[in-house]
Amino acid sequence: MKNSEKFNTIDSQVQMLSGISHPIRAGLAALVLPLIISACATEAQFLAQNAPSALKTALTRGQFELNCPQATGTVLSQKVTYINGLGMGGGGGYEWTEYAIGVRGCGKQAVYETMCRDQDNCNAFANTGRILEGGQ
Repeated sequence: MKNSEKFNTIDSQVQMLSGISHPIRAGLAALVLPLIISACATEAQFLAQNAPSALKTALTRGQFELNCPQATGTVLSQKVTYINGLGMGGGGGYEWTEYAIGVRGCGKQAVYETMCRDQDNCNAFANTGRILEGGQ
């Protein structure tokens, strides 16, 4: 068999396989696409999922910096931040939850900007620049 005949045979086999597999691919896409979409968390779910860890992270830092183990924390604001990407499953970037958390106790207070990639990856940064005495 000549090379050109081998090529034509292979080409016709590929065309036949791709013609058969197209409806199968469309059917699989119809079945799998809803599963993929439902697996993606909404912004509200993402914020709710990370909020306890963000609060714990900020509170731990605040209790140390205020030298007040009984200090309490409050989420003041929250949002989802997209870094170098299209956001919420859009690919190419990262989604972070960002919280402003106030910590108050022993006559002192501070605000921490807390960012979480997920429940196990949160960091609290001082937002006030100084600790306020007496709730000033």
